[in-house]
Amino acid sequence: MSAPSTLPGHAALRAAYPAFHDLCYLDTSSMGLMAEGTVQAAQREHERLMREGSARLFEWMFGGNAEVARTAAASIGGSEAGTSLVQSFTVGLAQLAPLLKHRPKVLLIGHDYPTLHAPFALPGFQPVVVPTEADGTISLDTVCDTLERERPQLVAISEVQWLTGFRIDLSALAALCRAFGAWSLVDITQSWCAVPLDVQTAGIDIVGASGYKWPLAGFGNGFLHLSETVRAELKERNGVDPIAMLNAGHRDPVALTRLQDALQRIAAIGPERIAAHVNALCAYAVDRFDAAGIPVLHGRRAEQRAGILLLQGDEARVKRLEEQRVKVAYRGKGIRVGIHFYNHTADIDRLVEAWGK
Repeated sequence: MSAPSTLPGHAALRAAYPAFHDLCYLDTSSMGLMAEGTVQAAQREHERLMREGSARLFEWMFGGNAEVARTAAASIGGSEAGTSLVQSFTVGLAQLAPLLKHRPKVLLIGHDYPTLHAPFALPGFQPVVVPTEADGTISLDTVCDTLERERPQLVAISEVQWLTGFRIDLSALAALCRAFGAWSLVDITQSWCAVPLDVQTAGIDIVGASGYKWPLAGFGNGFLHLSETVRAELKERNGVDPIAMLNAGHRDPVALTRLQDALQRIAAIGPERIAAHVNALCAYAVDRFDAAGIPVLHGRRAEQRAGILLLQGDEARVKRLEEQRVKVAYRGKGIRVGIHFYNHTADIDRLVEAWGK
C-alpha cells in the first residue's frame, strides 16, 4: 500500500487549523478550513477599519487592492494588469458576461457548476451543451468534434468537475480552443491552490475562481484573469476597459486580508509540494478504500484528479460519518471526499474505520 510523502513540518501546518482538534475534515471541496492566523489577520483588519475609518479605506483603494491582485496573479502565473479581484467567481462572471455577447455561441459541459452556466442562459447567448461520458469523464475528442461542428466562440468549463472531481487537461483544451478560434473560459474554483497553474503558458484566455475552497480564504473573495488579447478585443468591442469595469466599486478589506494571508501561506508551502502531497494522499486513499471494499467511482487516475475522490454511498452514510465527526459530502451519485495539504494518512484511516460502523 503506497504512503504519501509528508510535507516538511506537516504537524505544524496542520496545527494552524483548529477544526482538526476534534474533527476529521475531508470536505475542502465544499469549503476549505481557515487557519487561525488567517482569522486573526482578518480581525486585526476589522479593528483598523473600526478605529481608522476612511483613512484605512483609502489605503486599500490606493495600494492594498493592487497588492492582493498581484498576489492572486502570481498564484496562477498571470499578470497584475489582467487580474481583477471579485467577490466570487460567480459575481465576476455575471459582470463580465455582458461584454462577451459578440461571441454568442458558448460550449458548456453538462452538469458543470450551475453558476458557470447561468450567465449564458441570458438572451443573446446560444449555449451548446456537451454531455459527459457515461463514466463521468469529459472526452476531448467529443469537445473537438463539437467545436468543429458547432463553431462556438467561447468554451466555458470548470477545470475540475464539482460532482465527480474529474480534471480536464487545460493545456490540451486551450490548444483545441485556439485551433477553432474560440476563447477558453475556465473556472478553477475546485483546483486553485490544489493544482499548480501557469495560465500564460497554458494559454487560457479567461480564468477565475472563488477563494473559499482550496485557497482556504473564506468567503467574499476571488479573482478573474483576462489575457491581453481578451482585454484588447473587449475594449475595442465595448468601448470600456474590462478590468477597470470589474474593479469598479469597493471591495471588502477584511475578505481581501483573508485572501492575502491564505495565498501567502500557500506560496510559502509551495504549490508543487502541495500538489505532490495531495496526489500521494489520494493514491493512499484509493488503496485503503480498495482494501476495505469501498467502491471508488472517480479519482483513480492521477492525471484526471485534483483533490477530490468520489465513493459509492448515500446520504444516510454521510450522516452516519458526521455522527462520528468525519466530514465529507454527498454530491451527484456518491460521497465526495476532498483532500488537501492539511490532511494526512490518519484522516483516511479514520474515514475507513468510521465507514464500517
